[in-house]
Amino acid sequence: VESVIYFKKAINHVTANESECHHCGNVNPEQIFNIIATKVVDEYGNITEQRRIPPKTWNEVYHKEIDNQDIKTKNVEMPNGNYKIPKKINQFKVFFIRDILSKIANTQYMMINFLEGPFLAFILSYLVKFYSTESGPDAKYLFRYNENITAYLFMSVVVALFMGLTVSAEEIISDRKILKRETFLNLSRFSYLSSKVTIMFIISAIQTFTYIILGNFILGIESMYLDYWLILFVSSSFANMLGLNISSAFNSVVTIYILIPILLIPQLLLSGVIVKFDKLNPSLASQTVVPIAGEMMVSRWAFEALAVNQFKENKFEKQYYLFDKAMSTANFKRNFWIPAVKTRVTMCLNYYEKKERIQKFNHNLQTIKTELSKEINQVLNIIEILNTNKNNLIPLKNYLPKERLESLKNILKESKNIFTDPVVFNKDFAKKINYTLSNIKSFYTKYYNAHSKRKNIIISQLQKKDNGKALFLKKRDKFQNESLSDLVKNNDELNKIISHDGILIQKSDPIYRESERLRAHFFAPSKVLFGKKIDTFWINTLVIIMMSFLLFVSLYFDILKKVVDWIGLLSTKIGLSKES
Repeated sequence: VESVIYFKKAINHVTANESECHHCGNVNPEQIFNIIATKVVDEYGNITEQRRIPPKTWNEVYHKEIDNQDIKTKNVEMPNGNYKIPKKINQFKVFFIRDILSKIANTQYMMINFLEGPFLAFILSYLVKFYSTESGPDAKYLFRYNENITAYLFMSVVVALFMGLTVSAEEIISDRKILKRETFLNLSRFSYLSSKVTIMFIISAIQTFTYIILGNFILGIESMYLDYWLILFVSSSFANMLGLNISSAFNSVVTIYILIPILLIPQLLLSGVIVKFDKLNPSLASQTVVPIAGEMMVSRWAFEALAVNQFKENKFEKQYYLFDKAMSTANFKRNFWIPAVKTRVTMCLNYYEKKERIQKFNHNLQTIKTELSKEINQVLNIIEILNTNKNNLIPLKNYLPKERLESLKNILKESKNIFTDPVVFNKDFAKKINYTLSNIKSFYTKYYNAHSKRKNIIISQLQKKDNGKALFLKKRDKFQNESLSDLVKNNDELNKIISHDGILIQKSDPIYRESERLRAHFFAPSKVLFGKKIDTFWINTLVIIMMSFLLFVSLYFDILKKVVDWIGLLSTKIGLSKES
């Protein structure tokens, strides 16, 4: 305000002592610029471009009026302000309540987000509720014969990811102006992001819950609501974190919604459902475990958890799973693995005297050595468990007499040593291998028969009860699905065993084949973490949670935004260099 008086006095203005309007009290700062920019008028009354008072004159006025004054300085303490940064928990509460109130006020947002789950569940479950009408008007729906259950599980994962992405994609970009205004307050970024994540998780929990309740009810998937909800919820939570990351990194809503299908398409292709992992491009595919490209996809972990849990833990299969697993192992060893090893023994006999076939001979001999050593160890472990009755569901006598088991154990230990010395392959050596294979086959035959007998006893005991047979069939129709069973057993695979990199790989019944590490084949029933065997359902849930946590860390440090900005800066520099 004093600057107006200063400039008015400099030009001897009539109202030099007045800085504001006498009547209304308004201050007009434009007076300063009008005074400075006043132009010289020529003899004809025309305004010229020359200032009436040049800058040099103003500088002289400044030195005369202000610069020559003695200014006494003294240390003045800043006054204490009333503002203090609230605690992080209080900031979290404010951010949370503010965001909740904002969303509640938006009726369309609330309706779309909370009706989206049940609407998609109804559409999807109604479309895939298949049953044959060939039996006439009395035909009814049976869960067991619905061929579309696999598609429902897969699409449920996709729906969870889609809902999680769409609900969170605009969250941070829509708050950008508010965040810019609040920058000077030095508020906690962690509290802000935590409030966002909490709200997103609550919305996703409700969406997935309503989806599962309606979808599973229509399709007759019973007693596994909580399992389904947990997997879909953690999948949707991952999508929430992914959506918040892209919302923080990009400056345009249009760009974000273009990115959503780009992010979802790899989840579809690398889920293991549309294209099998061993049928991918050879540079990506793996014959033994899920390839790295698949391990990075949440859809793979979520779908595998749903499929394995639905097959293994339903009320019908759960009581027979251990018997089916043992029978599957024995059946594979007898009918596929032993013939495959014997074939390689025969090939070695044909090649060992032919120098031009020395490479094939060595390859087959190495395969025999690797496979036989591994199998002998596995059978010895089973025999040890049988002898100690550890986790043994079948009485020992149902397998072999204890003396026969000990004899077999000694034979296998001796057979294990045939490869320790330098091998001289001949017909006698081939006989030793075939003798060992015959003993292994004999053991697995007993192993299969024992578990088959025990399973049949349990079934027959159930059927002896009142309406036992009808209840057995009803329970099977209600809880077991043949389409899903074919998928997890890989029944459409013609090659039950293949040779790859000097080992024999089982392609049949992956649901019954145990893994010895975290990275496993698709549909493995369990995985090993820190030396402990954990069900696939729980290990996959934990993996998805860890992936979500990594995305939260990325969001907190704005890693994706920094990468995007760096790419943009780099492209700009490249463009400028090309122009120059």
